[in-house]
Amino acid sequence: MKVYQALFLFFLLPLAIAKAKKSAIVFLIAEREYQTDETLPVFAKENLGGKYIIKYCKAEKEGSDRHVLKNAGAIAEADLLFVSVRRRAFSDKTMSLIRKHVSDGKPVLGIRTASHAFSLRKESLPEGHGTWDEWDKKIMGGNYDGHHGRGKPCRVDRFPSSPNHPILKNLKLPFETPASLYRNSPLPAKSVPLLRGTIEGFPSEPLAWTNRSPSGGKVFYTSLGHVDDFKKPAFNKLLLNAVQWCLEKK
Repeated sequence: MKVYQALFLFFLLPLAIAKAKKSAIVFLIAEREYQTDETLPVFAKENLGGKYIIKYCKAEKEGSDRHVLKNAGAIAEADLLFVSVRRRAFSDKTMSLIRKHVSDGKPVLGIRTASHAFSLRKESLPEGHGTWDEWDKKIMGGNYDGHHGRGKPCRVDRFPSSPNHPILKNLKLPFETPASLYRNSPLPAKSVPLLRGTIEGFPSEPLAWTNRSPSGGKVFYTSLGHVDDFKKPAFNKLLLNAVQWCLEKK
């Protein structure tokens, strides 16, 4: 009996503790168009609650503080960064935390405006703050170039060449989104498209895909994320599958 107890204490107990440790998901929320400061906490509570450690870093929607990310120190503790940010230039310290997360090979999940999260357009860069203009192509694996067909419903279905990917498991397709379709063609060669969007009168576009960051970290992105998308079981299932895939250790 003592031999088994010793084995448990020295070998099995550390493994059990490691297995019981919950992964930390840190949400970066800083956009004013899609109300993700409301929809993402509800999604997390209903789909991730109890399974993961959840933390939020948010910035104001308007004004000079829109480039100040609150609770940014939590980024250092993240196993997964979940990004819903639009055209922000956070402090150099905050940007260095985001860059370190990526360079450490940790996963990133982005929705909707995350393709242009850290790129300013007609705004001067605040002193002591930084951008990341290569974020879309090099990290998210996208090629964002504006929108197709504002105000027209978009049909979401499987990309013709998509693999049998775990992110698509038990996903009921097709479904519709009221969100305008982002132009992302052609994707960088290393990106693997999973879903496409189609609006009448326009060419189809890749709408969800996976990528690997330069340091090997898993990346998932979807241009979905409209407030009405969160009312659709298929979209919530897509995000849940993506979270699980990003955090899978294999």
